[in-house]
Amino acid sequence: MSTTGLWFSVLTTSILLLCCKKSCRAQNSSACIPSSCGDIEIRYPFRLPDDPTNCGHQDPVFVLECQQNRTLLRLSSRRYRVQAINYYNFSIRASDPGLNSKNYSSCPVYSSIDYDIYSGYLSLGYTNTIVLTFLNCLSPVNNPLYVESPFCGNKSAFSNTSRVHSYVTARSISVSDLEDSCTFDMSVMASLPASSSTGSNFSYSQIHDMLAYGVELSWYRAMCTSCEESKRTCFLEDNRIQCRRICYESTPLSERDFGSYLLLVAVVIGGLIGLRFVFGIPFIIGFLMYKCKTRRSSMNKSETIEEILKQQLHPVPINYSYSEIKKMTRNFKAKIGQGVHGTVFRGNLLSGPPAALKVLESSSASDKEFITYVSKISRTSHENVVRLIGFCIEGKKRALVHEFMQHGSLEKHIFLQKTSACLSYKDMFKISLGTASGIKSLHDNNMLHLGIKPENILLDQDHNPKISDSGLQNLYTSNDQAAVSLKTGRYKTGFLPPEMFYKNIGEVSYKADVYSYGMLVLELAARIQALNPYAEKSGKMYFPWWIYKQLSEGEELEIREGDEEARKMVKKMMIVGLWCIQIRAGDRPLMSEVVAMLEGGVELLKMPPMPFQGAMDDQMEDQSFPTF
Repeated sequence: MSTTGLWFSVLTTSILLLCCKKSCRAQNSSACIPSSCGDIEIRYPFRLPDDPTNCGHQDPVFVLECQQNRTLLRLSSRRYRVQAINYYNFSIRASDPGLNSKNYSSCPVYSSIDYDIYSGYLSLGYTNTIVLTFLNCLSPVNNPLYVESPFCGNKSAFSNTSRVHSYVTARSISVSDLEDSCTFDMSVMASLPASSSTGSNFSYSQIHDMLAYGVELSWYRAMCTSCEESKRTCFLEDNRIQCRRICYESTPLSERDFGSYLLLVAVVIGGLIGLRFVFGIPFIIGFLMYKCKTRRSSMNKSETIEEILKQQLHPVPINYSYSEIKKMTRNFKAKIGQGVHGTVFRGNLLSGPPAALKVLESSSASDKEFITYVSKISRTSHENVVRLIGFCIEGKKRALVHEFMQHGSLEKHIFLQKTSACLSYKDMFKISLGTASGIKSLHDNNMLHLGIKPENILLDQDHNPKISDSGLQNLYTSNDQAAVSLKTGRYKTGFLPPEMFYKNIGEVSYKADVYSYGMLVLELAARIQALNPYAEKSGKMYFPWWIYKQLSEGEELEIREGDEEARKMVKKMMIVGLWCIQIRAGDRPLMSEVVAMLEGGVELLKMPPMPFQGAMDDQMEDQSFPTF
């Protein structure tokens, strides 16, 4: 082969490599030493005015001030006191500077309507946010939603002879809702702490505590805005919002890493010199063209995944390779659970923190259906739903990466005698209410769980519940192994609604989750009473029937801890549970109604009809309905 022919072949091969090679650049941020102000740690995307500019986001809103060991956040030329920064969920909590948590006469200085909190780089966070409206009235108001408060307005607006009655209401209010003698003063937004109950009936001390707690704002949109402007994709990695380019063929030459190209060219030249007499240049070029076609196909699939996930506002979950899943689980070494839909392993993210990785059973769902599911569940951000960190999809291999829950599943706490004593009746009630809130959030996002049971309720270090496996059942058809498992013993049938067994009762709907939740709540109530609901009895549905009989006949509830508050909580849980397990789905409450019943007083609850009373006699005669 002539020298000219050799160099022509090398040039052709190099051009092919440049075509196939994809160049992706991650958004880099220089390593910076965190600052502090009081007990607030300040690091990227925030910085202090004296910190290097590359240590924070370029927008001025991320430049915090430190005055007398107090951290201040500037919004629309107004300064707010920073109460906390949570770098784990990308949120900052700030309160009005006029508020003093120890002085209930202190008032907010700013009204939330004075600035657009939805614009710019900070938006409302994941927590429940309420609007507190301050009103001034010339005469007393007899309205349970109006709570008396200190006067926080401008006294010059009223005559010296008039007495002003000040009120605050925990809801947004329009002009048509105002009492005749009242005028609007200001509106202030506040975020409800996780331990607070939702509703509109608060005392002023509770309202003041909410104001002092502040409003939670999220900055993930800040990272994603500039990212999308540069035609990159925003996603979550190592608990940081990352920005990377989808590697289209039109990547600008100015952004390509020619150092890597030159190294590849040198390697190719050496290989060609040694192999040209054995394989021949045409074979090598054909092989490279095949690899280029394969890589383009893989890139097109990756671009499809990215395009689907880019449609959501929240950070995109990480797309892991299967080899990364094996690495994080140490080749699937630590198995911590086996469910209907797959096996759960404990592992560690590539950045170090622990995670739970679920390798899914084979499913007939297409790649697009799976990615659509990932997109949908990642948008369901709620404190009582397990957070999705990432996923894996390689051929038929699929996996989900979730946050790790330290105390494991609820099943281990209520079915093992040694650990059940660790959960107090307050914990049990908190689990009941939190689980109801999580299911309500799923239903609000048009998602059915179809698998509410103790194994799928996980507990954090404070025994706060989080729902796992949300909506996974929708990925499996009647021919899939996971669906078959429902009928072969790997699913607790006592938590399944009757409509999943008897089609003439009705179609499966959101009320299926309500039924499963009701059985779960009855189980928790029984544990508080130290009962054994799995006692061998011959009657159908013995346990719920026994609870109904106990309540309807006014029998004294035997509480293990012997506390009157516990009795009220147990009775409330029992009544709510009995409402939820009504045979006809139409007789069951919505999850929003369940939350309201649990948050309200037990004396306001009505006794439901007896579950299963005559509703299924015709359908179930000579059949064995799943016992609890």
